[in-house]
Amino acid sequence: MLKIAVCIKQIPLIEEANFDATTKTIKRDGPNVISAFDLRAISLAVELKNRYGAETTVVTMGPPQARGALVDALAMGMDHAVHLEDRAFAGADTLATARALAMWLARGNFDLILLGKYSLDAETGQVGPEIAELIGAAQITGARKLEIDGRTLRAERESDEGFDDIEAAMPAVITCAERIAQPVKVKPSASDEAATKPILSVRAAELGADAKAFGLSGSPTWVQEVRVVATPKTECNFVDATDAERAATEVMSVLESLGALKPRVHNRRPIATAHRASSRGRDVWIVCETDLEGRITRGTLELLSRGDEVASRLGGALVAVGIHGAVARHAGLLASFGADLVLTLEHPALLSYTPEAVAEAVAQLVSTHSPWGILIGATERGRDWGPRLAARLGLGLTGDAIDIELDAENRMVALKPAFGGNIVAPIYSKTFPQMATVRPGVLELAAPSEARRAEIQIARVAVSPPKSRLIKAHSTLDRTIVPLEGAEVVVGIGTGVGGPEGVARVAVFARVLGAAICATRRVTDLGWVPRQLQVGLTGKSIDPRLYIAVGVRGAPNHTCGLKRAQTVVAINNDADALIFERANIGLVADWDRVLPPLQDAFQRLK
Repeated sequence: MLKIAVCIKQIPLIEEANFDATTKTIKRDGPNVISAFDLRAISLAVELKNRYGAETTVVTMGPPQARGALVDALAMGMDHAVHLEDRAFAGADTLATARALAMWLARGNFDLILLGKYSLDAETGQVGPEIAELIGAAQITGARKLEIDGRTLRAERESDEGFDDIEAAMPAVITCAERIAQPVKVKPSASDEAATKPILSVRAAELGADAKAFGLSGSPTWVQEVRVVATPKTECNFVDATDAERAATEVMSVLESLGALKPRVHNRRPIATAHRASSRGRDVWIVCETDLEGRITRGTLELLSRGDEVASRLGGALVAVGIHGAVARHAGLLASFGADLVLTLEHPALLSYTPEAVAEAVAQLVSTHSPWGILIGATERGRDWGPRLAARLGLGLTGDAIDIELDAENRMVALKPAFGGNIVAPIYSKTFPQMATVRPGVLELAAPSEARRAEIQIARVAVSPPKSRLIKAHSTLDRTIVPLEGAEVVVGIGTGVGGPEGVARVAVFARVLGAAICATRRVTDLGWVPRQLQVGLTGKSIDPRLYIAVGVRGAPNHTCGLKRAQTVVAINNDADALIFERANIGLVADWDRVLPPLQDAFQRLK
């Protein structure tokens, strides 16, 4: 019989977020709920239990009120519940949390350990991969489908361009995407019965480690302060849409007056021209990523641009790290964005990506070279192996940062958003090298220096046999439409467009504008648009000069991804739609009536 554990987290409602000014931690004494992704993990466990006859256990670490989440999970069909409850656990960062959970999980000989892809309060997704590393298990992050064949797992893992077919052996840690299963509907009678079931309470002393390994004292990262970010409402200029042709003309006139029809003029910082010599403890490492066609990603160039500033201040080299030798052919491009050295890894196991192989290989390099810091893109892949590396080396890792700064002592300060960007916290690390994953699209590109050259070094590493296998990578993106990353103009699609036919019509509009498209979570949940184009709380952040929202309601979990959009045009037939609170120009009308003349107006600009 399969043994399945599900790790869940009880989080405050986003709108009820409060903070302890002394400990710099989230107060969890208000209304709390099971994190949405964790609900999917519970659903999957119950589904597997019904299909294979598995024994299921739900576990959480938290204060006394977290017991309520365990009762809810029992009501959903879980068999057993475990509560890691001790003041010694309080204030834990992701590594301290993973350490405590891993110590308990290792005793259970579980075949599968399920978690949500990430929790909506912090959005890091680090605990799952860190647990996998600490217990020596395979991992599949962001799983959207899962099949079991004996002791072999076959899954579809979400990627930045589509999805990957993955095969792994048990035991394994799986983090669940929201589309892997529907939440279980709980009957009142099941809730009453669950309230009477026993819950095992586990104290820190029972885990067999010094209490200093847990909570604040065991956390390699710490928060200096918490900043609440106010989002001011935009004054919306409503255009009378009774006459669609006249409305389109007026919209274009307003856009012209706002400067939204002209490409942005970027005053980019120039890349340092001087070559910087490598210096132990001062080098800045940028881990490079390539897309499915082998091109260096824009996110990598953004990291190099910021790394160039940091390396110049520290007096060390900027090192572009390639997971495989093919990155070396981009040495000229990497050098133009500041790389002094291109350091590539070489081992047959690295030719096909697996998180455990990459983490093991990079760990060897880190031990040899001792860089000051390591910056990784907060992409699907970066979030997959980065936390595993941090756990392997016992390092602090700030996930999904939106900026990197240096303090007066030349320590890394990673600015970390939470609760949909309503809160930003500067995160420090007690360990070296310091690590952060950085959200693509939030750092400005520098002006490249074509005259720069970079040295190329190849590092031959030893790698253990991988615990998983990448079978095939798939792209689901429409290559006839401008990529979303770095797009100047973006057309947003909401459920108001009605369905796939409406999406197709909006895509035609986007092609005329030379625009990218994005969508709300509900649209991607319905399968009308690939998940990789989702913008918002559980999607991407964008910063176009012009954003046109078509049939978008404007819920906060979408508009939090639009905070840096310069000009917003909203088309919605509901005058009370929330999107108008974020829009500069509003059209209260059926989208399919006003979009054709607006498309013609843009066409005339060409």
